[in-house]
Amino acid sequence: MTVSADDLQAIKDFAKGTTRSVLVTRRKDGGLQSSPMACTADDDGTILTATRAQNAKTKNLVRDGRITMCLFTDQWPGPWMHVEGEVEIERLPNAMPLLAAYYARRGQDTSTEEFRQRMLNENRVLIRVKPQRVVRPHA
Repeated sequence: MTVSADDLQAIKDFAKGTTRSVLVTRRKDGGLQSSPMACTADDDGTILTATRAQNAKTKNLVRDGRITMCLFTDQWPGPWMHVEGEVEIERLPNAMPLLAAYYARRGQDTSTEEFRQRMLNENRVLIRVKPQRVVRPHA
């Protein structure tokens, strides 16, 4: 399924006002796993998030790259957006500049050696969600 330019713009606009989301992946047994995650969107409307390489959600996504996310604001009840898509996982060392850009979008200082060491020590990966379906009930 192809998303429209309006959907991608809606993702970018919505992500400017929040970093809150719930990510849903598929377990090996077919069950679903939900994880609260911080996220943002890049200039193309791709949703970005990061986690540790050894986490279950990463293993789930390596096995099955389909993802569902619900983005929402601090307001409760409030606006939300549902996004389904396919993921690309970028691992270290190639992920370092992407992780720096992701965390910088979220307002963190990524210029320090401490930041770099934290990414390495935690073995962080960057997850890119390429949207394939968008539901915008808030619009």
